[in-house]
Amino acid sequence: MVTQVADRLVRRGITPTEITQDGPRNDQGVHIGTMYRFKGLGYRCLIIAGVAEGLVPRTSVDAWERSDPSRHRSELHRGRSLLFVAATRARDALAITWHGEPSRFLSPLLPGR
Repeated sequence: MVTQVADRLVRRGITPTEITQDGPRNDQGVHIGTMYRFKGLGYRCLIIAGVAEGLVPRTSVDAWERSDPSRHRSELHRGRSLLFVAATRARDALAITWHGEPSRFLSPLLPGR
């Protein structure tokens, strides 16, 4: 997903900088990375893209609902916490996007849900 976003930004004339496990590669351009990569970093404005059902949480998490309910709860909590931590990296503005069905973690934030 990060590579796809980077390619789309480049095609539009925007310089992307991937956040690696060691942090941003440089200070130029728009920083992009997985939610895990944003831990410990802060930004004035932040977009969290792709927060769709099946991605956040991953579809595979629901397989544990019947076979391992404890792990299912734990993985849901982990995914919700990760989204929360990523969202707190924004100081002034936060936008969350999705395609298809929004993540169940967003339902309390969406009108009419």
